[in-house]
Amino acid sequence: MDRSHQPLPQRHIATGVRLIEAAISPDGAPVIGLHLYIASGWLARTMARGSPFAAIKPASIGIPALLKARPGLSQTELADLMGIERMTAGVQVARCIRRGLVRRERAVTDRRKYRLFVTRKGLATLRGIAALIPLHEQHLFKGLSRSERTTLYRVLRKLIAGSSRDLAKL
Repeated sequence: MDRSHQPLPQRHIATGVRLIEAAISPDGAPVIGLHLYIASGWLARTMARGSPFAAIKPASIGIPALLKARPGLSQTELADLMGIERMTAGVQVARCIRRGLVRRERAVTDRRKYRLFVTRKGLATLRGIAALIPLHEQHLFKGLSRSERTTLYRVLRKLIAGSSRDLAKL
Protein backbone atom coordinates (compact mmCIF):
# COMPACT_ATOMS: atom_id res chain seq x y z
CA MET A 1 0.00 0.00 0.00
CA ASP A 2 1.48 3.35 -1.08
CA ARG A 3 1.29 5.75 1.85
CA SER A 4 3.43 8.52 0.38
CA HIS A 5 0.47 10.91 0.27
CA GLN A 6 -0.84 10.10 3.73
CA PRO A 7 0.17 12.64 6.35
CA LEU A 8 2.56 11.59 9.06
CA PRO A 9 1.56 12.45 12.62
CA GLN A 10 2.93 15.93 13.38
CA ARG A 11 4.43 14.82 16.70
CA HIS A 12 6.60 12.23 14.89
CA ILE A 13 7.88 14.78 12.41
CA ALA A 14 8.55 17.36 15.14
CA THR A 15 10.37 14.77 17.26
CA GLY A 16 12.44 13.64 14.29
CA VAL A 17 13.44 17.19 13.41
CA ARG A 18 14.46 17.92 17.02
CA LEU A 19 16.60 14.76 17.11
CA ILE A 20 18.27 15.53 13.78
CA GLU A 21 18.88 19.13 14.80
CA ALA A 22 20.45 18.03 18.12
CA ALA A 23 22.78 15.65 16.28
CA ILE A 24 24.01 18.18 13.71
CA SER A 25 24.03 21.26 15.93
CA PRO A 26 25.76 20.32 19.18
CA ASP A 27 25.76 23.94 20.38
CA GLY A 28 21.97 24.02 20.06
CA ALA A 29 21.88 26.71 17.37
CA PRO A 30 18.78 26.45 15.17
CA VAL A 31 19.33 24.79 11.79
CA ILE A 32 16.87 26.77 9.69
CA GLY A 33 17.84 25.00 6.46
CA LEU A 34 16.83 21.68 8.00
CA HIS A 35 13.42 23.08 8.87
CA LEU A 36 12.98 24.46 5.34
CA TYR A 37 13.99 21.09 3.90
CA ILE A 38 11.53 19.19 6.11
CA ALA A 39 8.78 21.72 5.34
CA SER A 40 9.52 21.35 1.62
CA GLY A 41 9.11 17.57 1.85
CA TRP A 42 5.87 18.00 3.77
CA LEU A 43 4.63 20.45 1.14
CA ALA A 44 5.50 17.97 -1.64
CA ARG A 45 3.58 15.20 0.15
CA THR A 46 0.47 17.40 0.26
CA MET A 47 0.62 17.47 -3.56
CA ALA A 48 1.34 13.78 -4.08
CA ARG A 49 -0.64 11.63 -6.47
CA GLY A 50 -3.92 10.67 -4.88
CA SER A 51 -4.16 13.77 -2.68
CA PRO A 52 -6.89 16.36 -3.26
CA PHE A 53 -4.15 18.82 -4.25
CA ALA A 54 -2.29 16.55 -6.70
CA ALA A 55 -2.84 19.00 -9.59
CA ILE A 56 -0.71 21.62 -7.84
CA LYS A 57 2.77 21.00 -9.18
CA PRO A 58 5.40 23.72 -9.52
CA ALA A 59 5.98 23.05 -13.24
CA SER A 60 2.22 22.86 -13.94
CA ILE A 61 1.84 26.26 -12.32
CA GLY A 62 5.12 28.03 -12.94
CA ILE A 63 5.71 27.41 -16.62
CA PRO A 64 2.19 28.22 -17.89
CA ALA A 65 1.92 31.18 -15.46
CA LEU A 66 5.21 32.68 -16.63
CA LEU A 67 4.27 32.15 -20.26
CA LYS A 68 0.90 33.78 -19.65
CA ALA A 69 2.67 36.80 -18.16
CA ARG A 70 5.47 36.81 -20.74
CA PRO A 71 4.46 35.00 -23.93
CA GLY A 72 7.28 33.98 -26.22
CA LEU A 73 10.01 33.37 -23.68
CA SER A 74 12.92 31.20 -24.71
CA GLN A 75 13.65 28.11 -22.64
CA THR A 76 16.77 29.83 -21.25
CA GLU A 77 14.78 32.90 -20.20
CA LEU A 78 12.18 30.64 -18.60
CA ALA A 79 14.88 28.72 -16.69
CA ASP A 80 16.38 31.98 -15.43
CA LEU A 81 13.01 33.24 -14.18
CA MET A 82 12.31 29.93 -12.42
CA GLY A 83 15.79 29.73 -10.89
CA ILE A 84 16.48 26.29 -12.36
CA GLU A 85 19.06 24.80 -14.72
CA ARG A 86 18.32 24.94 -18.45
CA MET A 87 18.35 21.15 -18.70
CA THR A 88 15.80 20.87 -15.90
CA ALA A 89 13.68 23.52 -17.62
CA GLY A 90 13.93 21.50 -20.83
CA VAL A 91 12.56 18.39 -19.12
CA GLN A 92 9.74 20.36 -17.49
CA VAL A 93 8.87 22.19 -20.73
CA ALA A 94 8.79 18.87 -22.61
CA ARG A 95 6.42 17.48 -19.95
CA CYS A 96 4.18 20.56 -20.27
CA ILE A 97 4.20 20.21 -24.07
CA ARG A 98 3.21 16.52 -23.82
CA ARG A 99 0.37 17.50 -21.48
CA GLY A 100 -0.76 20.17 -23.94
CA LEU A 101 -0.13 23.06 -21.51
CA VAL A 102 2.56 24.75 -23.59
CA ARG A 103 3.49 24.97 -27.25
CA ARG A 104 6.87 25.65 -28.84
CA GLU A 105 7.18 27.80 -31.98
CA ARG A 106 10.18 28.79 -34.05
CA ALA A 107 11.22 32.38 -33.43
CA VAL A 108 10.31 34.69 -36.31
CA THR A 109 13.55 36.67 -36.10
CA ASP A 110 15.90 33.68 -35.77
CA ARG A 111 14.66 30.34 -37.10
CA ARG A 112 17.28 28.50 -35.03
CA LYS A 113 15.54 29.54 -31.81
CA TYR A 114 12.21 28.59 -30.29
CA ARG A 115 9.71 30.59 -28.29
CA LEU A 116 7.25 29.15 -25.76
CA PHE A 117 3.56 29.97 -25.35
CA VAL A 118 0.84 28.82 -22.99
CA THR A 119 -2.04 26.97 -24.67
CA ARG A 120 -5.77 27.21 -24.00
CA LYS A 121 -5.51 23.99 -22.04
CA GLY A 122 -2.63 25.52 -20.06
CA LEU A 123 -4.78 28.55 -19.23
CA ALA A 124 -7.68 26.30 -18.19
CA THR A 125 -5.31 24.26 -16.00
CA LEU A 126 -4.07 27.47 -14.36
CA ARG A 127 -7.66 28.50 -13.61
CA GLY A 128 -8.36 25.10 -12.05
CA ILE A 129 -5.21 25.24 -9.94
CA ALA A 130 -5.98 28.83 -8.92
CA ALA A 131 -9.28 27.57 -7.52
CA LEU A 132 -7.42 24.99 -5.38
CA ILE A 133 -4.76 27.36 -4.06
CA PRO A 134 -6.88 29.01 -1.30
CA LEU A 135 -7.92 25.57 0.02
CA HIS A 136 -4.35 24.29 -0.14
CA GLU A 137 -3.02 27.38 1.64
CA GLN A 138 -5.69 27.00 4.32
CA HIS A 139 -4.71 23.33 4.75
CA LEU A 140 -0.97 24.09 4.90
CA PHE A 141 -1.07 27.03 7.25
CA LYS A 142 -4.08 26.36 9.45
CA GLY A 143 -1.85 26.54 12.53
CA LEU A 144 -0.57 30.03 11.71
CA SER A 145 -2.27 33.35 12.36
CA ARG A 146 -2.72 35.87 9.54
CA SER A 147 0.19 37.86 10.98
CA GLU A 148 2.43 34.76 11.08
CA ARG A 149 1.52 33.91 7.48
CA THR A 150 2.38 37.45 6.40
CA THR A 151 5.71 37.30 8.23
CA LEU A 152 6.53 33.88 6.76
CA TYR A 153 5.70 35.17 3.28
CA ARG A 154 7.91 38.25 3.70
CA VAL A 155 10.82 36.22 5.07
CA LEU A 156 10.60 33.64 2.27
CA ARG A 157 10.46 36.37 -0.40
CA LYS A 158 13.52 38.00 1.14
CA LEU A 159 15.32 34.65 1.29
CA ILE A 160 14.51 33.91 -2.36
CA ALA A 161 15.60 37.39 -3.48
CA GLY A 162 18.88 37.05 -1.60
CA SER A 163 19.57 33.54 -2.85
CA SER A 164 18.95 34.68 -6.44
CA ARG A 165 21.67 37.32 -6.07
CA ASP A 166 24.01 34.87 -4.34
CA LEU A 167 23.54 32.21 -7.03
CA ALA A 168 24.42 34.75 -9.73
CA LYS A 169 27.82 35.22 -8.01
CA LEU A 170 28.69 31.49 -8.07
